[in-house]
Amino acid sequence: MKDFTLRKKFLDCKSGTCSLFKGFVMLVVLMLMTTSSAMAQEPKFEVIDGFRYLLDSDTKTATLVPKTDGKYSGNIIIPEKVKGNDGVEYIVASLSASCFEDCSGLTSINIPSSVTSLGESCFYGCSGLKSITIPSSVTSLDKRCFHGCSGLTSITIPSSVTSLSDYCFLHCRGLTSITIPSSVTSLGEGCFSGCSGLTSITIPSSVTSLGWYCFDGCRGLTSITIPSSVTSLGFGCFEYCSGLTSITIPSSVTSLDWNCFKDCQNLETVYFEGKYCRSNYADLCIPTTSIIKVPTEYLQGYKDSFGPDYKYIYAWNPDETGDDNKPVTQCSTPSISYESGKLMFACETAGAKYHYTITDTDIKSDALSENGEVSLSAAYNISVYATADGYKASDKAKATLYWINANLDTGTNINMVKTRGVVASAHDGIVTLSGLYNGEVVKFYATDGKYLGSSVAANGAASFAVNESLVIAKVGKDSIKIAVK
Repeated sequence: MKDFTLRKKFLDCKSGTCSLFKGFVMLVVLMLMTTSSAMAQEPKFEVIDGFRYLLDSDTKTATLVPKTDGKYSGNIIIPEKVKGNDGVEYIVASLSASCFEDCSGLTSINIPSSVTSLGESCFYGCSGLKSITIPSSVTSLDKRCFHGCSGLTSITIPSSVTSLSDYCFLHCRGLTSITIPSSVTSLGEGCFSGCSGLTSITIPSSVTSLGWYCFDGCRGLTSITIPSSVTSLGFGCFEYCSGLTSITIPSSVTSLDWNCFKDCQNLETVYFEGKYCRSNYADLCIPTTSIIKVPTEYLQGYKDSFGPDYKYIYAWNPDETGDDNKPVTQCSTPSISYESGKLMFACETAGAKYHYTITDTDIKSDALSENGEVSLSAAYNISVYATADGYKASDKAKATLYWINANLDTGTNINMVKTRGVVASAHDGIVTLSGLYNGEVVKFYATDGKYLGSSVAANGAASFAVNESLVIAKVGKDSIKIAVK
């Protein structure tokens, strides 16, 4: 910068003219200094060996930035140093925000140890990226860093990283496993949301919080261990984790947000190790069929907090060794039958209770018929599962209740119109019909009309073993189509 020092004698002039001139000179000096500073701060972009950089002349560092004439692709090795057009050597210190955004043709990348940060959305939408090496110099993975990298199957996070920012691995569907280093203290909002291929993950004891929607939609996750360092589970933390069957909430967790387990329909057992910490546990959306184990001294408090819809809340001692902290035996699958106008359920597990659903496709509301004719299926679809104290819920049993002709023979010429119910079900290749008359013959056919055999009803039921996936049972003049799984 030029030397704008003014002589003291000149500045000491006391006349009005000198005073005005002095002010003018100072204004010019300030303008020149501002212009010089602005010129020094002007961004300096250069393309070197196919990469576009922002060069900082003061720090002698370079930031890799997006291309302006296309996208990066292929197997990329980023250099540690580059030489600018000015002949100066610059150290590549960072990858800018959106540096490789939507570079779907990028397949692998090697990042040098000179890089300390990966900017926001750095690899956003790099669906073709299959491998990446992150050096131990990197201290942060910014928001949406790997969002949508669906081709990434595994990644090693260096121990220099202290946090995984919001949506860091959002929709990385190909990711099957990941190890988080003990340097990480928090998992940001939506960090692994939509990682449907993730089957296992190890959360280190350094992590203190799981952010909102942290594992939302991780359908492949069957189990997860929450360390005792964690104090809070964010809103919708495990939402739509349909593969999750059991989970233990450590006593360190003092904050559980709404919808934490929403649509975790296969969650069979939930273990709470600490005192209840919220007034309404129903807001967590744990399935009402789940078995919930809570510390003995807090049993009533948990029951009050969960409310009357939760029937299977039992006491346990988290400090005991043995089988108390293991999933309980599954209740036997119930059978479905029909007798004397009543639908009957039975289960080999003592004290079983039955949870059933009946649907009828004939039920309509304000439906429209163009010609005034409506065909009826005359059938109810039934599904039921059983629960019992000390057991986890059974598998679902399914059957169909058909309304067929009663086949009454009065010995007269009077035509009597009457129907009866017959339940048809199939399990392990055995087809069973109940609601029959004792001694009544049921004939079985393949779908191509081939006769398979017959069975005579005893105690109101007839059974027959088949190899086909679909059979037709003929009862009197009625034919019933039965799917065999």
